[in-house]
Amino acid sequence: MEYGSAVRAALAAVDEDLYTRRPDGGLVTQSTAASAITEALARLDVSPGMRVLEIGTGSGFSGALLSELAGPAGEVVSVEVMADLSARAADLHRGQGRRNVVPVVGDGLLGAPGHGRFDRVVAWARPELVPGAWAAQAVPGALLVLPVDVTARAKAGAMLRARVDADGVPHGEALFEGGYVELHAEVLDQWWIPPRGVGALVEHGATAWWLSAGWAAGDRETAERVLRELAAEGTRTPVLAQGEGPRGIAPYLYATRAEELCTVGAQGLGWGLGYADRQGAAVFTPGTGEVLHAGDGSALARLRGWAADWRGAGRPGYAELVPVLSRVGNGWRVRATM
Repeated sequence: MEYGSAVRAALAAVDEDLYTRRPDGGLVTQSTAASAITEALARLDVSPGMRVLEIGTGSGFSGALLSELAGPAGEVVSVEVMADLSARAADLHRGQGRRNVVPVVGDGLLGAPGHGRFDRVVAWARPELVPGAWAAQAVPGALLVLPVDVTARAKAGAMLRARVDADGVPHGEALFEGGYVELHAEVLDQWWIPPRGVGALVEHGATAWWLSAGWAAGDRETAERVLRELAAEGTRTPVLAQGEGPRGIAPYLYATRAEELCTVGAQGLGWGLGYADRQGAAVFTPGTGEVLHAGDGSALARLRGWAADWRGAGRPGYAELVPVLSRVGNGWRVRATM
């Protein structure tokens, strides 16, 4: 998307490598691509003097950009569960003369209690629900930009832009592409196994595989068998044409097949959307038009049918998605329609 002049000026003012690179030149693990950060910030629409709540300090690069956007009269309160990352970013901000960034170490799901209310809220980790605390700490009319689950399947997420009304209720304005790790109250030492939603986990050779499907948690033995067959005997078959790809069809599936979807991931190989039942599984492979499948062929046929339906609908994408928020406990679940 086209970035506004304020975001371009912030990018020019911040030394990305200073924040995202370690002294040995290696990338800080908790770094997000600049293109993803800038797209989110363009949608966040921060003006000078605003107070911004940032969930996920990471390398500190996004906080530095927010500091520039909010200006000396504004403030950025940045919450991070990992104390060492928070301290590192705070040192870098001080060294660069950015005095308007306030570091907070804690559970991001709680926001920043005691720090007042915010004009903008942005997150770089994906909660299961839009947290009630974030909306409660936002002023009426505030914008929230955050990654959200759009199905009950592991890893199936998108970015949400929502506006908070006078009663503290967020209303979805748009969904757009973006993938971030799951927001978790505790420090985790690995991310390739999602911390929620996995129904089966198996090892094939040196590679571990996981499956997330609506029925899998209640029939783990069968789910593990299906997953082993996919890992050991899976065949790749072209289903999507060149230029289509799994990222292209994903928004349509989120809106029309949310309950039927499964997700499958393998350590070092990534993850993909698909369909699985007790007779087999089929999943779109990352970055290709191929489907990895095993079983009696019905799962592959299901994905072929979904692709045909998507083409028949005109290949709709994220621009056609409409977010629907519903209250669940102390938060809001997000689903998509078209």
